[in-house]
Amino acid sequence: MSNQNEFFTPEEVDRQIDQVSRLKEGEQADAEIIAYLRSLYGIDTQQEQEMLDRIWNRIAGAVPPLQHNLKQKQEREEVIAMQHQPAQFGDPTQHKRHSTLLQRLGTLAAAVFLVALVGSMALVFYSIRQNAGGPASGGPKPTAIVTTVPLTPTNTTRSPFKVTSVDMSVAPASIAGIPCGTNVTVTYKATIHVAANSPGGTVQFGYTVNNGRSQTMASVKFAPGETSKTYSFTWRGALPADHTYPGLGGIQVTSPNQLISPTVAPTGTCVTAAAFVVTRVDMAVSPISIQGLACGTSIVVTYTATIRVAANSPGGTVQFSYTVNNGRSQTMASVKFAPGETSKTYSFTWRGALPADHTYPGPGGIQVTSPNQLISPMVAPTGTCK
Repeated sequence: MSNQNEFFTPEEVDRQIDQVSRLKEGEQADAEIIAYLRSLYGIDTQQEQEMLDRIWNRIAGAVPPLQHNLKQKQEREEVIAMQHQPAQFGDPTQHKRHSTLLQRLGTLAAAVFLVALVGSMALVFYSIRQNAGGPASGGPKPTAIVTTVPLTPTNTTRSPFKVTSVDMSVAPASIAGIPCGTNVTVTYKATIHVAANSPGGTVQFGYTVNNGRSQTMASVKFAPGETSKTYSFTWRGALPADHTYPGLGGIQVTSPNQLISPTVAPTGTCVTAAAFVVTRVDMAVSPISIQGLACGTSIVVTYTATIRVAANSPGGTVQFSYTVNNGRSQTMASVKFAPGETSKTYSFTWRGALPADHTYPGPGGIQVTSPNQLISPMVAPTGTCK
């Protein structure tokens, strides 16, 4: 069995001690490195102190077991040396050299352990720098390496030119309440959609305003890549009492493919016209009184007739005569009503000097003769001249 001291010759021990000495000589350089790491990784004083406390706690916990193990090893080797060495080799001088050798080995192991901890501290500094998002302001800046990746041209695949859908709308949206016979314009609008990335082309179609009973041909042209176009068409006319118009409107695509759109129409129906007839006449006079005026005074008295006809009528002309002397004489006149119009006013006057016999101004009013007959109330200023 080989002697244990052959693994640690005095020359080898001296060489290891020299290395440890050089490590001590480099303490100043290590301090500079740590200062550089501190500035590079942005470690503040509190973080550094916490890290150092954890490191020294690890050293304090690790060195005693290491020294204890070295002491046990030393004792075992002494026992082995006493059992296997001849008496002439067991002199005190050799034993002292052996003990010194073991002490140097313990110091060397502690130094190696310390260097490993310093390296781990540097790794901790680097990790904190990464988590903090970069070096502190004012410290050395790392150089970013930018790799330029050449862009690959994107190949856009053309789609076939095809109508995918048609949306329809109409204005006005409703004709409810409009008297039948009223002239209106109804506008239908088709929004034609084609496939994206198409080469473009012409869409041919027929449109209808009466649910397909008749059609008119039309077309729209799409540019390459264009996806939608609108086309408007109209119906104009008097709203019929049978509600046949405005009808359902839409389009039927015939090229580049076949497609039938939804159909739309204004909601509601027109109101059936009532007979054109005068229902009432209201009368007013101004001034409403001549009480206190001196007889012989010249004045103007205005009579106003408000003629009312049935609602929802197709309109027409009202013919009548008016009087300012209670019907002893009459003058013919007329007013014209538009479809759906329900009232009109007509004014007539008497001018003259107030007679002492109080015959004027007399009661005034109208008598309707067409489209029906009706006599209005009579009105006159109240009071008499003096």
